[in-house]
Amino acid sequence: MRIQFYGITLDLPDEWEDITDDLPNKGPPTLAKTSGVGALQFTIARYSGGEKPNADFDVPRSFMIQFCQNNHIAAEHISTQKFGNIMCVGVLSKTIDKILSAWYLSNGNDFALATYLALESRLVIKELEEARAIISSISF
Repeated sequence: MRIQFYGITLDLPDEWEDITDDLPNKGPPTLAKTSGVGALQFTIARYSGGEKPNADFDVPRSFMIQFCQNNHIAAEHISTQKFGNIMCVGVLSKTIDKILSAWYLSNGNDFALATYLALESRLVIKELEEARAIISSISF
């Protein structure tokens, strides 16, 4: 189902829902699968005025390098993709007990950071695939 979500548009698979209002202390916009093991959170910055950024892949890539440094993730795991007019720079990090995947997305003027964090389980592979599908469907 295609939905509007805090200033972005995305395809939301069955069993995924907006759990933002259920989070303590008014957390960031968050999606989770009803019977899932992780959560997909967003930070969204929409262009609102002034000089347009007109960013290329270097900008979200530099954001991701900083994210990796801040979170002790090897930067050589960074990947880049394009979904229509949306640039996507992502990284995946696995430890013994958790999986973190993060993506910076931009259309050149608007930006979003999406992070998926889950405890390691047999369900996480399918759920991460669904999170990736959500990411690839995003438009501003």
